[in-house]
Amino acid sequence: MNDENKPAYFVVCGTTLGGEVDPQYAERAGPVAMQSGLVPIAGGEVDSEKIEILEGELPPGTTFLAIEQFPSMSALKTFYFSDEYQGAIPFRTDAIKMNFLAAVDGISPAELAARAEAAAAARSDDETAKP
Repeated sequence: MNDENKPAYFVVCGTTLGGEVDPQYAERAGPVAMQSGLVPIAGGEVDSEKIEILEGELPPGTTFLAIEQFPSMSALKTFYFSDEYQGAIPFRTDAIKMNFLAAVDGISPAELAARAEAAAAARSDDETAKP
């Protein structure tokens, strides 16, 4: 399947260090993020009503988690490895420690529909097989 036909997700997990993020971070990272098609999906502070860990644990000290959607994995990587974004990173390091940044392949609408159809067929087969 073509990478351009399915979204990708950027999972950001970090710890605030008590300082303020330099405004240069947003000024440098913002435009390249928007050009790459970034759409914020979810996020918030750990131990708030927005994030509830159901199983396992985040790295010690984690204070926030965010999920951002990109149109494709190549768009996500273009953003992350761009000179503009890499140049913005030093403007957040005094205020934020990134515990991890993960790029996750999404599922295309066609693949999602095929999976739903297969699941419905399996349920139908199960119902038919019952005595």
